[in-house]
Formats: sequence, C-alpha cells, structure tokens
Amino acid sequence: MMRPSFLAASVLILAGCAGAGGPIYEFRPADVLRYQLSEHGVLKIDTPVGEQSATDSTRATFAIEIAGATEAGREVVVTFDALEFWSGGDFPKQHIVGDDLANRPFRGVLNQAGEIKVTEMPEVPESLRGAIAPDAVFANVLPALPPMADASLPSWPHRVTMKMETEMSVELDYDGTASFAGDTTWNGEPAQVIISEGIATATGHGAPAGSPGEIDFSYTGRYVTRYIWDPVRGIMLASYSTTEAEGDLEVVDMQMIMPITYQSRSYVTLQR
Repeated sequence: MMRPSFLAASVLILAGCAGAGGPIYEFRPADVLRYQLSEHGVLKIDTPVGEQSATDSTRATFAIEIAGATEAGREVVVTFDALEFWSGGDFPKQHIVGDDLANRPFRGVLNQAGEIKVTEMPEVPESLRGAIAPDAVFANVLPALPPMADASLPSWPHRVTMKMETEMSVELDYDGTASFAGDTTWNGEPAQVIISEGIATATGHGAPAGSPGEIDFSYTGRYVTRYIWDPVRGIMLASYSTTEAEGDLEVVDMQMIMPITYQSRSYVTLQR
C-alpha cells in the first residue's frame, strides 16, 4: 500500500469471481471490516562513496466495505482511521501523520475480471504524495481468489499492471500464480491459506525530494503474498507479503548508474 517515495510500487492483489454454495471463495457484501497494516522497506544503493540505505515504514488502521454486485462491478470503499509514515536511513528523516486523510473515502469498482478502477479519492496532501498511491490503497486486503470460485483449481494465473503518479511516475508489472496452500486456523477458527507469488518488474522516473536531480530506476524481483482466508464468512483474516528485488538507479544529469536492492515486508490483520 505504501512504498519509498522513489520506489512507490506495490502489487495490487486482486481477483474476481462468482459462485454460490459451500465454502466462499468470492467477494461478497460485508459489514465494515477494519484492518491494521504494518509495512517496512529497505532500499540499498551502491554509490561511488559506499553503500547508502533508505528506509520506509508505514502503520495504518483502515476500514473496507464491499457492496453488492452491479453491472459495472462491486463498489469497494477504503477509509483510513489512522495513518503514519516514516522514512530515514542515510537520507533525511521524515515522520508524516496522515490526519488529513482520516474518514475520507477512497472508492473503486471491482469488476468480474478482478480488476479495480479507482473512481474517487480525496485530495492527498503534498507531504503524503510520495508515500501513498490511489491504486495501491486497495492492495493486500483483496486476495487473489480462484476464477469462478472454483476451489478445485490447482493454481491460476495472476497478472497485474499498475501505474502510479506520486513524486515519481512508476509502472509495475506483476506476473504470478496463485494457489491454495492448505488449511490452517486463525484465532481458533478454520481458515484457508492462499499464496500468490511471481515476478514484479518496476520502472520509474522523477525527481523525489532530496535527490540530486532527475532519477530513473528499474528493478525486478520476487513478490510473495500469503493470505489467511475465512471460507465460511468469505473475508480475509490476514496477509503477509515480502519483496526481494534488485536493479539499477540512474541519476540522469550526472550519468551515474548505481546498483540497488530493495526488500520489504508487510502485515495486514483483521481487527476484532
């Protein structure tokens, strides 16, 4: 959902489906669900004067609502209760509190193909534009469910392309596969593990705050998300995502190309 200002990229984990009876593997209308998110990322840059690192952390609590099906799809609404963002490492430190976004809805429409179109979002304060992207607001809470709610599938393709405009223009292509990974329990209740894993390729261009000028970057890496899904109620109970990637960052005006690595992890849990 959040990422460093000049690597603002995340995978939108979405899939749509339809079906009825038995275990639920589809998005359905639900009461307001509240989640807590914790996310941390580390970017390392191999500069001519040695390795430098940039860190970012996000904590948020938010509510999500999924409406009934219409011809256009299902409306999805995300509303933040609280949002904080930190960045630091060898770069200038920031601590941003997103009170201006509290109780202001981000709306999207989830179609039958599992694609979401952002239809409404509040004005994001300039201080937060490097930390939040509208498409990514819906990530991590809408898992990659099987097409047509078919639980007999051994696996199914999961491909996403996402573009974001924050301090940089970023495009992310994700080519992955989702599958069931066995039964589990969550707070004493039966649950199902769903895994989506694949390769994410990101490119970006812009001049983020603190940079020496225009920057181009590209990286490719492995992205894995494990979801804990409640097949009785048809809701996500938790998710855990990891990213490990490497690539290059170029300071355009200086014609300087530097290797980079990026690692991140995020946790999302349903609040009781």
